[in-house]
Amino acid sequence: MASNKYGALCAAELCATYVPPGGGILVRGENGWLTYCPDDDPALGPRRYSADPDVSDHEPMVAFLHARLDEEEDTAGAAGVTHWRHWPARSRRVVDDHGELVVACSLRDVAEQIATWGPMSAVANIEARRMVLDLYEQAAVGPARAAHREAVRALVMAYRDHVDYDTAWTLRNRAGG
Repeated sequence: MASNKYGALCAAELCATYVPPGGGILVRGENGWLTYCPDDDPALGPRRYSADPDVSDHEPMVAFLHARLDEEEDTAGAAGVTHWRHWPARSRRVVDDHGELVVACSLRDVAEQIATWGPMSAVANIEARRMVLDLYEQAAVGPARAAHREAVRALVMAYRDHVDYDTAWTLRNRAGG
């Protein structure tokens, strides 16, 4: 039986989950290529998804971050949720799952950056940040919740130039340490 030797992102439709070496079930991805998908692999356990952010009230910092993530998700969705890749490999051209040209760049490094941070990667990144928010909101009061709060503050700092950003959310070095 074939096994996932190296670990990689799943290429199944709307997945893009990292599959560790040895994990995942071999399936045919949306683009026709074989890929290892963790969704049906009992050894990896059930897949976790973030909670719906509109279900409950949030403290202002969390609500602010949810609003920024919603904006990013809208932008990624407007670009079409597909995997982007180089074609031919290591070229200056980036194509989507359907082989349609997304962009042709004058520099290969720019094409690499665009292919790496295409819509599927953006959506996966947004989902991961939403899970951090969920972990914070579900943590019991105590040191674990305080640590999660610091992680959320670090995520929020990416938006410190936004007009609604509260400077009280900025992480600071503690005096004397």
